[in-house]
Amino acid sequence: MATTTATISLISAAGDLLTDALTLSDATSITASHTTGLARKKVTATAVHATATVLYTADDFAASPYLYIKNTAASATEYIWVYEDEGSDRVILKMGGGDWAFMPLKGDTTMKAYAPSSNDPVVEFMVIGTDQ
Repeated sequence: MATTTATISLISAAGDLLTDALTLSDATSITASHTTGLARKKVTATAVHATATVLYTADDFAASPYLYIKNTAASATEYIWVYEDEGSDRVILKMGGGDWAFMPLKGDTTMKAYAPSSNDPVVEFMVIGTDQ
Protein backbone atom coordinates (compact mmCIF):
# COMPACT_ATOMS: atom_id res chain seq x y z
CA MET A 1 0.00 0.00 0.00
CA ALA A 2 1.11 3.50 -0.79
CA THR A 3 0.82 6.49 1.47
CA THR A 4 -0.29 9.72 -0.16
CA THR A 5 0.00 13.02 1.68
CA ALA A 6 -2.29 15.87 0.68
CA THR A 7 -1.20 19.31 1.87
CA ILE A 8 -2.77 22.75 1.48
CA SER A 9 -1.45 26.14 2.55
CA LEU A 10 -3.27 29.48 2.49
CA ILE A 11 -0.94 32.44 2.93
CA SER A 12 -1.70 36.15 2.70
CA ALA A 13 0.42 39.12 3.73
CA ALA A 14 -0.88 41.62 6.29
CA GLY A 15 -3.34 44.01 4.68
CA ASP A 16 -4.04 41.82 1.62
CA LEU A 17 -6.91 39.65 2.79
CA LEU A 18 -7.09 40.59 6.46
CA THR A 19 -5.51 43.33 8.54
CA ASP A 20 -3.12 40.70 9.98
CA ALA A 21 -1.02 38.18 8.07
CA LEU A 22 -2.74 34.87 7.42
CA THR A 23 -1.01 31.50 7.37
CA LEU A 24 -3.09 28.34 7.41
CA SER A 25 -1.73 24.92 6.60
CA ASP A 26 -3.14 21.44 6.89
CA ALA A 27 -2.22 17.96 5.73
CA THR A 28 -3.65 14.48 5.75
CA SER A 29 -2.04 11.13 5.04
CA ILE A 30 -4.03 8.54 3.13
CA THR A 31 -3.00 4.90 3.05
CA ALA A 32 -4.24 3.97 -0.39
CA SER A 33 -4.46 0.47 -1.70
CA HIS A 34 -5.90 1.48 -5.08
CA THR A 35 -6.02 4.40 -7.47
CA THR A 36 -7.53 5.03 -10.86
CA GLY A 37 -4.28 6.62 -12.02
CA LEU A 38 -4.03 10.17 -13.31
CA ALA A 39 -6.33 10.65 -16.30
CA ARG A 40 -7.18 13.47 -18.70
CA LYS A 41 -10.45 13.61 -20.62
CA LYS A 42 -12.22 16.14 -22.82
CA VAL A 43 -15.48 17.27 -21.29
CA THR A 44 -17.83 17.31 -24.28
CA ALA A 45 -21.27 17.20 -22.63
CA THR A 46 -22.86 20.64 -22.26
CA ALA A 47 -25.45 19.65 -19.65
CA VAL A 48 -26.34 16.95 -17.15
CA HIS A 49 -27.00 13.74 -19.05
CA ALA A 50 -25.72 10.25 -19.84
CA THR A 51 -22.79 11.48 -21.96
CA ALA A 52 -21.28 13.60 -19.18
CA THR A 53 -17.69 12.69 -18.29
CA VAL A 54 -17.55 10.05 -15.53
CA LEU A 55 -15.04 10.94 -12.81
CA TYR A 56 -16.01 8.26 -10.29
CA THR A 57 -18.47 5.37 -10.46
CA ALA A 58 -20.60 4.64 -7.38
CA ASP A 59 -19.35 1.82 -5.17
CA ASP A 60 -15.96 1.44 -6.87
CA PHE A 61 -14.69 1.65 -3.29
CA ALA A 62 -16.51 0.65 -0.10
CA ALA A 63 -14.80 3.30 2.03
CA SER A 64 -14.88 6.98 1.12
CA PRO A 65 -12.43 7.65 -1.73
CA TYR A 66 -10.66 10.93 -2.45
CA LEU A 67 -10.90 12.86 -5.72
CA TYR A 68 -8.22 15.11 -7.20
CA ILE A 69 -9.60 17.19 -10.08
CA LYS A 70 -8.27 20.08 -12.19
CA ASN A 71 -9.76 22.11 -15.01
CA THR A 72 -6.79 22.48 -17.38
CA ALA A 73 -8.42 25.21 -19.52
CA ALA A 74 -6.40 28.42 -19.91
CA SER A 75 -9.39 30.75 -19.49
CA ALA A 76 -10.87 31.32 -16.04
CA THR A 77 -14.30 31.63 -17.70
CA GLU A 78 -14.18 28.16 -19.29
CA TYR A 79 -16.13 26.30 -16.61
CA ILE A 80 -16.47 22.64 -15.76
CA TRP A 81 -19.40 21.72 -13.52
CA VAL A 82 -19.03 18.62 -11.32
CA TYR A 83 -22.21 16.98 -10.07
CA GLU A 84 -23.59 13.97 -8.20
CA ASP A 85 -25.32 11.70 -10.72
CA GLU A 86 -27.98 10.35 -8.40
CA GLY A 87 -31.39 11.68 -9.39
CA SER A 88 -31.04 15.19 -7.99
CA ASP A 89 -27.96 15.90 -10.14
CA ARG A 90 -26.70 18.26 -7.45
CA VAL A 91 -23.78 20.41 -8.64
CA ILE A 92 -20.96 20.39 -6.08
CA LEU A 93 -18.21 22.26 -7.97
CA LYS A 94 -18.04 25.03 -10.56
CA MET A 95 -14.43 25.11 -11.71
CA GLY A 96 -12.94 27.83 -13.91
CA GLY A 97 -9.82 27.20 -15.98
CA GLY A 98 -6.86 26.49 -13.69
CA ASP A 99 -9.07 25.64 -10.68
CA TRP A 100 -8.41 22.41 -8.83
CA ALA A 101 -9.80 20.52 -5.85
CA PHE A 102 -8.93 17.60 -3.59
CA MET A 103 -11.85 16.25 -1.63
CA PRO A 104 -13.33 13.17 0.02
CA LEU A 105 -16.34 11.64 -1.74
CA LYS A 106 -19.33 9.60 -0.73
CA GLY A 107 -18.37 6.18 -2.05
CA ASP A 108 -21.90 5.35 -3.15
CA THR A 109 -22.38 8.30 -5.54
CA THR A 110 -21.31 8.56 -9.18
CA MET A 111 -19.55 11.85 -9.97
CA LYS A 112 -19.73 13.37 -13.46
CA ALA A 113 -18.67 16.58 -15.21
CA TYR A 114 -20.02 18.78 -18.00
CA ALA A 115 -18.98 22.08 -19.61
CA PRO A 116 -21.81 24.47 -20.58
CA SER A 117 -19.57 26.50 -22.91
CA SER A 118 -19.15 23.60 -25.38
CA ASN A 119 -15.44 24.47 -25.73
CA ASP A 120 -14.49 20.88 -24.74
CA PRO A 121 -12.11 21.72 -21.86
CA VAL A 122 -9.86 18.96 -20.57
CA VAL A 123 -10.31 17.73 -17.02
CA GLU A 124 -7.46 16.05 -15.15
CA PHE A 125 -8.49 13.72 -12.33
CA MET A 126 -7.56 10.80 -10.11
CA VAL A 127 -9.50 8.81 -7.52
CA ILE A 128 -7.58 7.45 -4.53
CA GLY A 129 -9.27 4.57 -2.73
CA THR A 130 -8.45 3.16 0.67
CA ASP A 131 -10.02 -0.22 -0.09
CA GLN A 132 -11.25 -2.30 -3.03
